[in-house]
Amino acid sequence: MPDLLQKCSVCGALLDEEDLFCANCGTEAPKMEQPTTTTRSFDSKYNFECQGCGASMSYDASAQTLRCPFCGSTKLNEQKDAKTLEPEFVVPFVLSESEALARLREWLGRGFWRPGDLAREAIVTKFTQVYVPFWVFAAKVFTYWTADTSRTPSGAMASWYPLFGENGSDYTGVLVGASSVLTPTETSAICPFDLAAAVPPAQVDLANVVYEQFRVQRKYARPLAQSALEDLERQACTTHVPGNCRNMKVNVRVQDLTSQPALLPVWICAYRYRDRLFRFLVNGQNGQCTGTAPTSGKKIAAATAIALAVLVLVLAILIVMLR
Repeated sequence: MPDLLQKCSVCGALLDEEDLFCANCGTEAPKMEQPTTTTRSFDSKYNFECQGCGASMSYDASAQTLRCPFCGSTKLNEQKDAKTLEPEFVVPFVLSESEALARLREWLGRGFWRPGDLAREAIVTKFTQVYVPFWVFAAKVFTYWTADTSRTPSGAMASWYPLFGENGSDYTGVLVGASSVLTPTETSAICPFDLAAAVPPAQVDLANVVYEQFRVQRKYARPLAQSALEDLERQACTTHVPGNCRNMKVNVRVQDLTSQPALLPVWICAYRYRDRLFRFLVNGQNGQCTGTAPTSGKKIAAATAIALAVLVLVLAILIVMLR
């Protein structure tokens, strides 16, 4: 049987038939004799790689001072012009920088465990508009499900009663992040995006914006998309269960799974608090935000002391009662 796998001509890493470049070293993949995908590539210019976090991005050609939006580092290595994956569509920014900054200040003031002076003392290096790569999946699914319901038939002795059924759904706009820096937790936390507002890439001057290049290839994004579809089906099937539901199990068959590469708008900043670096993200369309923040050592110590005092008091009461 012939070997259908290709290898990178530079580093020898295995290539998927849909890969346009090697995920390991970035070398352009050889063209297939009979390509099975319509995904296109284009010439990416003004490319840089961050020495701090490893982000590969293309910068605004007019930028004077370059700073990595993901980690705040100014140590960026210029890369040669190269072929990169072309997005099928781009979602434009709606939120302004001042609105994104207001989201940050509001977010910094939340949370009991955060330092009380966090919103005042946090040093924001810079907010940057970044078009972040995503894979957008669509599929038809058919699901067999089983679960327990709290609504038991008349005369039943048990508190829970087993049910089973079927469900079919069509899903579009299932997003999987294709960033090499942002974690799946971060990219999912700033979703959703209104993909109906998307425009063709020709309507966005990609030579004069900051965008991260696709680094999660389609073959690695598919399992994440299938997991997301299972979660969506689990939620959908729960609606078929009367009363309270527990032990929902789904067996999902995915059909006609398709995907498109897209660039979505995200405001990104790296901020410092007492010489520690943290990241904050804002959905550039609807303001949904997420980030990392420090915790207050004093509050944790106080809570621990209170918990120990309560424990000692309870033990003392038990000892007195047992005498």
